[in-house]
Amino acid sequence: MTHLLLEYDESVDAAYLTVSDQPWDHQTRLDDARGINYAADGSVVGIEILSPRRKGVLLDGLPFPDDIARVMQAVSFRVLQGTR
Repeated sequence: MTHLLLEYDESVDAAYLTVSDQPWDHQTRLDDARGINYAADGSVVGIEILSPRRKGVLLDGLPFPDDIARVMQAVSFRVLQGTR
């Protein structure tokens, strides 16, 4: 189990899941709504998800999908699998 800290900004419908307190080095965008932030050593620092309340959270391609699903479902975000 990975410990994820969820921050959600309701005013812009954006969520950020903190995975590690390592310094951010670079980001990879999976699509318009999802990005993964990495440390210099390639480990995941955090995950950005846009519009999780309106559009749901697509798990495909995200690291730690089971942990992300657990956290997102706990705050009543819809979790999607497969392509949109």
